[in-house]
Amino acid sequence: MKKITYLLLIAIFASCGSSNDNKQNNVENQIQTEVAEVEKNWEEFTIGAIGNTMAEMKYDVTNITVNEGSWVRIILVNEGVDLAMLHNIVFVNYGTRKEVASEAITAGRAAKYVPNNSNVIAASELANPGETITLEFEAPKKGNYEFICTYPGHSEIMRGYFFVK
Repeated sequence: MKKITYLLLIAIFASCGSSNDNKQNNVENQIQTEVAEVEKNWEEFTIGAIGNTMAEMKYDVTNITVNEGSWVRIILVNEGVDLAMLHNIVFVNYGTRKEVASEAITAGRAAKYVPNNSNVIAASELANPGETITLEFEAPKKGNYEFICTYPGHSEIMRGYFFVK
């Protein structure tokens, strides 16, 4: 229904005979972008980063399964209250989490502890305690992957598996 509405809007704007072609093109491009967003197949997951000490911290979800080609929306909720509990969520090729986590330390705070490494599939911003952030990306090809928190010292505990079917 939304697609039909957007297409009707495109037809109406195209038939108006606006003297400003740039304005019309901008409106048409915006509508086409919105139609494309509606047509994406979204798979959404809310993941809590819980705990207030190194011993307690973890993700409350450890396995995520999506379909190849779908769009993934991760809502990361940092439930911690301690100022030292900064978290992100980084999706990596299977078997590379230790390498990526090690390089994240060198990448540092300026890079949000996300290294420039070809094994990184998608990475969120850092979430401060009490903050919620959203990460959106297209699922990679079928296979097994991992996700980790790359904030220094967190990756050994805060990790899980990402399966693409």
